Amino acid sequence: MEYHQLLNFLGVCEEKNFTKASKRRFITQQGISKSIKELENELEVPLFFRTRQGIVLTEFGIALEKAAKTSVNQYHYILDTMKQLKEKTRGFISIGIVNGLNDILPLNFFKTFLDPRRDISLNLMSFTDDECQDAIAEHKLQVGLSPAPVDSSRFESRFSKKSEIGLITGKKHRLSGRPSIRMRELRDEEVIILNYNKYLIDMCAMNGIRSIIHLKASEISLIYELCSTNRIVAFWADSIYRFPGLAHIEVEDIEVYREYHLIVNRHVYISDAAEQFISYAERELAKAEPE
Repeated sequence: MEYHQLLNFLGVCEEKNFTKASKRRFITQQGISKSIKELENELEVPLFFRTRQGIVLTEFGIALEKAAKTSVNQYHYILDTMKQLKEKTRGFISIGIVNGLNDILPLNFFKTFLDPRRDISLNLMSFTDDECQDAIAEHKLQVGLSPAPVDSSRFESRFSKKSEIGLITGKKHRLSGRPSIRMRELRDEEVIILNYNKYLIDMCAMNGIRSIIHLKASEISLIYELCSTNRIVAFWADSIYRFPGLAHIEVEDIEVYREYHLIVNRHVYISDAAEQFISYAERELAKAEPE
């Protein structure tokens, strides 16, 4: 039984189709059929049977699928451990940040980490939510900054923070100075909603708020510029110190949060350099935000 046979078998399990599995594995359909047949001959059991609806795993196939996934994960763990050990000597850290979360990082966050650590270098990459977690699962990243939810079976959260979302306005806006408001008071306002937040969109519709501007959290300078006009307001989490000159107002009748995690693959070795970065990030991100 060879590693490539297990990958071929798992490809058929996932696709439920020999033709699709062969394309996924970049081999011919005859080649993948032969590979499966060799597995069945070696194990002396049938792994699949065909129905009008397609290919179905036998009882033996179900058991092998579970064992094969464990074996393949272990194989990747071995490779990743060796890779991490080599990177340890080079002091190299690969870090992924989900688009829109860079605003939670303190000023000069990476510079402060790197200045006293001349033997460490960083490879920073930006991703969508799913891409970041997939990259960590596939051993392409050592550390990721990702929003919730986080699959605890695959990832270990080394730090997390949950921030309630409120409203930010210009200091001369009619609502500025209020400690709190209710959603219906925004009916005549132009409102910025980040990342197409479905909950906020639904709440705006329920309260008769029609003028909505959809932006990404990464467009922080544009959000600041628009709110500074004192004509536009924005839903935002508690990092108000990013917006000097703006006011933060609690919204009484919504309960929505932004939650993010500093995550690693719980099944891989974490290099000393990565551990240094994680300890630094935990400390810096846990600090209270400036008034």
